[in-house]
Amino acid sequence: MPVAHRIQYKVALLMFMVHDNHCAVYLSESVQPVSSNPVRQRLHSASSLDYIVPRTRTKFGDQALSVAGPTVCNSLPESVRSAETLASFKRKLKTYLFDISF
Repeated sequence: MPVAHRIQYKVALLMFMVHDNHCAVYLSESVQPVSSNPVRQRLHSASSLDYIVPRTRTKFGDQALSVAGPTVCNSLPESVRSAETLASFKRKLKTYLFDISF
């Protein structure tokens, strides 16, 4: 698998752990789901598993987990994001990344 997809895998795995509250508190506080924003609660996207991607001014800022995590997570198909266990998420994510890389 290419290096870019390996990085995506690690970030997506971390975001899944954030979503299921299996990580440190500071990580889960660094990202915000769309459904938790009172302004966006009435939007159709509030019922999805999307996260808010904050805007940055630099390329260095795009590498922070608060930006890179939601970007990777929002780009995954719904079939991968809706996995219920960590093992099924890993399996679906690897299958998806191998399909798009080869």
